[in-house]
Amino acid sequence: MTNFTKNTIIAAAALLVAAGLAPAQTIRAEVPFGFRAAGTVLPPGSYQVSANYMGGGSLMFHLSNNDARRSVLAVAYSHDIQKANSAPVSLTFSCKDTDCELVQIAPGTGTAYKFWNQSPEKDPKVRLAVIRAVLVNAR
Repeated sequence: MTNFTKNTIIAAAALLVAAGLAPAQTIRAEVPFGFRAAGTVLPPGSYQVSANYMGGGSLMFHLSNNDARRSVLAVAYSHDIQKANSAPVSLTFSCKDTDCELVQIAPGTGTAYKFWNQSPEKDPKVRLAVIRAVLVNAR
C-alpha cells in the first residue's frame, strides 16, 4: 500500500469521526430583545439554535426565528471547556444601552462557544445578558 493510499484512508476516517462528533441537539430560547449575531440584526422572539461542524473543524450555529422568518449562521471562533454543571443551556449577549450582540452559546455539554463581538469588554457601560434555553431534541 502506498503512502498516498494510507493518507487517503486516514483522511477519510478522520472525516467520518468528525462528522460523528457534531453536536446532535437543538435548543430553544426566548430572547426578549433585538440583537446582532454574525453582523445581522435579529428581532426579539423565540429562537431555535442548532450546531453543525464545517470543513476544517469549525463549529457553525444556525439561529432561526420562524415567526419573523429570519435566521443567521454564526461561526464560533473559540470555546471554553467548563464543568458540565457550570455551563447550563444558555445564550449570552453583550449589551451597551439597547444594542445587544450574541457573544456566547452554551449548549449544555460542558463547552461554551464564543463569537466575535464589537463591544469592548472593558467598557463600564457594557453588561452581559444571559438567556436560559432548553434542549428541544437530540437528533
